[in-house]
Amino acid sequence: MLNKFKRIVFPTDFGETAQSALRVAAAMAAYYRAQLDIVTVVDSTVYAYAGYPFATLAQDLMKSAEEQLEKLTLPEEAKGVTVKRFVLSGTAGHEISDHARRHSADLIVMATHGRGTVARFFLGSIADQVLHSAPCSVLVLRKPEESAKEHAKAAKKKGLPVTKILVPTDFSPTSQLAVNRAIALTEDYDAELVILHVVDDDLISTHVQAEREMILKQLQTHALAEMKAMLPKDLVDNFHTIGAVKRGNPAKVIPAFAESHDCDLIVMGSHGRTGLGRVLLGSVADGVVRNAKCPVFIERAKQAEEIQSEMAKKARILGARLMARGGSIASGGAKVSNDNLQPIKPMRSGDRVESAQPDAASLRAKSKGKTEKGPAIDDQDNPDDLP
Repeated sequence: MLNKFKRIVFPTDFGETAQSALRVAAAMAAYYRAQLDIVTVVDSTVYAYAGYPFATLAQDLMKSAEEQLEKLTLPEEAKGVTVKRFVLSGTAGHEISDHARRHSADLIVMATHGRGTVARFFLGSIADQVLHSAPCSVLVLRKPEESAKEHAKAAKKKGLPVTKILVPTDFSPTSQLAVNRAIALTEDYDAELVILHVVDDDLISTHVQAEREMILKQLQTHALAEMKAMLPKDLVDNFHTIGAVKRGNPAKVIPAFAESHDCDLIVMGSHGRTGLGRVLLGSVADGVVRNAKCPVFIERAKQAEEIQSEMAKKARILGARLMARGGSIASGGAKVSNDNLQPIKPMRSGDRVESAQPDAASLRAKSKGKTEKGPAIDDQDNPDDLP
């Protein structure tokens, strides 16, 4: 097998939806001979302002979660799988991602909705938080009941549950990672591969129909060439059967294409400043996860440091040009060469340090010398920064 999933994390809230998702996670763990971590999160803070004795409530919830986790019946698919159970305390999305990070997990498998006696797992809340903070790939099960049935049918027939995989691409470095993952999954499951690019024609500014059609045709030609460049030679030889370019809203076209072409799985790439902070094609992946009827595999950009290094290189070049331009204008200085520029080291916020309380004398001294200043500007997370 090309994929090396050694540790899979499965969060549960003990509902029927989560139980169906557990069957899928267990089947994957068995197939890849991976360890399965079943985790549940106690978020007692949601009751903090309801008048309950907080410490007692937290203890009761933890004890209840431990009992439920111990009583959790493992599905038949978990036979032969090493299973470990964990009760975590805190904010569910953060704790799930942190557990995966601390234990070097390779994959998180989770449903997008469920009930919430201990913690809720549904899109827009916990699942959404995990997608934006996970350190590894995430398999999102939109309809785990149906996915579990497909795995069961495949097991009875001694077949495999995935037969056709769709990978949408925007030709970014992270989408190349998704293509590589999708190819590896097709090898593991002996499945077909379909690669898709969607031209969002809403982004074409002209309203002249003839011009729009001409631009769309040029974009289609360019997209087909780019898609071929992303694939190994043996797949390029059959490109006419696996490559497609469509137009419209990608968040709607991708799920509709997957359904109409009987795809069992959608694989999309993602990247971000922290974990999965930003997803491929911006908000498109979020729309795909919400609209898709089949599972969606969000590929973590493990080569994110390489991508950031490339972006830093481009930033250095741009910065050198701006410096040269500014120097020439302001002081008539010579142009700055970027050949010997030192690499820009990534900035990280340090530990928060509480400052000592100032005494009255120092406050009076400061007030005497105080001058009017404008509001402080926090540029640590500029929304205009590129990912």
